[in-house]
Formats: sequence, structure tokens, C-alpha cells
Amino acid sequence: MSHNRRSVLGAALALPAALTVGSLAAATPAAAAGGVDAGAWAPLVLEAGITPSPGAAAEVRLVTIAGTTFLQARGLVTCNLAADTRIGRLPDGFTLPTAYVRAVAPRNNSQGVNACRVEINPSGSVSVYGGNAGNPITWIQFDSVQTVWH
Repeated sequence: MSHNRRSVLGAALALPAALTVGSLAAATPAAAAGGVDAGAWAPLVLEAGITPSPGAAAEVRLVTIAGTTFLQARGLVTCNLAADTRIGRLPDGFTLPTAYVRAVAPRNNSQGVNACRVEINPSGSVSVYGGNAGNPITWIQFDSVQTVWH
């Protein structure tokens, strides 16, 4: 029986892949480990001067996957933020966080800056950080905002 280095290397690389595929096939789905529960979307309550995009209102919901709860957001707003600014609050009846929750959201690309920080405090206020007079934030896209909720 003849073995060259290529066949030995190929067999060595194939073994972990085969074990991994077997492990994934036998893995328990998230639903069996606590399930997935997605809450209903609810619109953010926006401050004056913060305008929701038609057909893409800023909304939030809580999603629980296997016992861990996440905040998920979507939508687009237009604005003119020349300083760190409160842009709104969570909807009435929404579960409040027990600590500050922070995420990064895309914004207008100006001077090489294309993201801003979104922060929700324990009272439910939503603030945006990163705008200044020389580089104001003129729109914020929330679709990438997903963070652990606590």
C-alpha cells in the first residue's frame, strides 16, 4: 500500500471536517434549548427634528434566543445632529434595560466617519453620539443595531 504526503495530508484534513459535520448534524437546535421568541415591532417615540423615513420607521423589538434576550432595531431617520443628542425614547410599555445598552449604527459618510453610537439608558431614553458642527449626522440607519438586552 503506497502513501504519499498529499494523500496523508488530505486524510488528516478530512477527518476533522467529517467529525465537525457529524457534530453539527447531531446538535440540538436553539428551539430545543429554550426556543426563539420574537416580540412585536414597536415604533420609537422620536424627538422633534428627528424624522422617520417613509416606509422605514424606526422600530425596536426584543428577541429571546435560547434564554438570551437581544434588542433588535430597524428603520431610518433623518436629522441634523451637530452634538451628542437624545433622539427619542422606547415605546410605552417596552421593557427597560437595567443598564446602559450601546450599539453602532451607520450614518451619512462624511469626512470618513460612517458610524455613530446609539445608547439606551435605564430610563428608556435613546441618544446618538458622534455628530459635531463640522460633521453633523444627517441620517441614521438602525437595521444593523442588535445588542444583548439586560
